Amino acid sequence: MKVRTVSLITRSEKSTIMASIAINLNQWRDTLKNRLALGIRAAFDGGSKRELLKQIDVTLLVFNDRVVNLESGQQVSLDKEDGLAEENLARACAQTLTNESGESSILLLLPPVEFAATTVTMPGLNKEALMSALQLQADSLLPSFNEKLVLAVYPSDSETGQADIALWITESRLENLFQAFASNQMFLTSVMPRPLALANELGNLNLVESDNGTMTAVVMDNGALTKWLQIDKSDLDQEIFSKQWQQSIGPAEGRTELSSENARDFYQQSATIESASREYYFFPGSALHAKRQLEKGKRLILGVVAMAIVVFISTLPFLAQSFEKRRLESNLDSQRVLSQSAREDRTVVQDFEREWGLINDFPQQDVRQAMFTLQNVLSPDQLTSLELSQGLIQIEGESEDPQAILQRLEQHPLFTEVIFSRATNNSRYYIDLRLSTVNFEGYMVRYFPDS
Repeated sequence: MKVRTVSLITRSEKSTIMASIAINLNQWRDTLKNRLALGIRAAFDGGSKRELLKQIDVTLLVFNDRVVNLESGQQVSLDKEDGLAEENLARACAQTLTNESGESSILLLLPPVEFAATTVTMPGLNKEALMSALQLQADSLLPSFNEKLVLAVYPSDSETGQADIALWITESRLENLFQAFASNQMFLTSVMPRPLALANELGNLNLVESDNGTMTAVVMDNGALTKWLQIDKSDLDQEIFSKQWQQSIGPAEGRTELSSENARDFYQQSATIESASREYYFFPGSALHAKRQLEKGKRLILGVVAMAIVVFISTLPFLAQSFEKRRLESNLDSQRVLSQSAREDRTVVQDFEREWGLINDFPQQDVRQAMFTLQNVLSPDQLTSLELSQGLIQIEGESEDPQAILQRLEQHPLFTEVIFSRATNNSRYYIDLRLSTVNFEGYMVRYFPDS
């Protein structure tokens, strides 16, 4: 009897294995990206998010029961019954934009209680690899959340040995906020935890923020979030919790204390938001989709323009040829006008040649020249017979060397087609030849083709 042994992998072990696979894949991808040219590598860096950040023109802060427009300083109170419900929050935000025209692109600074924080200890990983690993472990890191989560994390310098803090928010919360803002003619570009807006230009922050309900301690080091602690104020009434809180947040030296009374510091110092803290922006999926569609439309327009330019460039040779053709035709017309009289004279000459060519072109046999030439070639021999008809000459005579006579006749330019017409008999010869200056056959073909 065989016994099958089944090994069970726990949920946490499965997440760890998947995270390890994701880390290896991301490390391989990063190595490949580093070998690419700078222009190609830039395509992997989230262009849509960068473009969304560039179009932000209004920053709104939610603090206690108020919404503050950090550009104008205008404040609107929230309905206490609905609190931070999406529609209530969107209506209050819209009221702070009474002086704005058109659709505004909003950066919303939300209270820390909107976000969940987890501690991460994975040194040596870059941002992409760390995010992939955390997303695979989301179920085990935050088992109480059944909804899909959006993550923001930025790894600190591995040499410091500090743990990193990952911030989470539900995707549905972002999407509901986006839709609520859209219904009030606002474009919610991104959401950010409000304490992180106070990071300095170097991305450093040591802050304890206190609102009506909670206290939050935040520490950032070179843009990386290394501490995020929250406590309900009611818990501080118990001495043991109060001591633990003080021990956790550490010494007060160099730390900023922010309470409800000095919340105006948010919009007084918000201009210092730099790229270091932008790692902790949360972008609604609809905002990214809208931006990608816009970029797709721009790329389509650019493609059409590029195609039009290519077509125009490709047609330049044909346009040049067309222009040259018109120029030559115009030149030809002018030359025709100038040569009109000459062409008329030529026509008269051609008509004359057609009418009198039969007579004028009749082959002229220069018999006198032919006789004197034959006399010179045959001398001292004499002919006994000579016939000339249509350029064909038939001669008969006597000579001790008829072959020499034939050769002399062949070499003379006045004669052609020189042959013995009959076999020689002793010294008697018979030779046929033609005058090279007379072409009766060509004359007959031209004027009597049917004959």
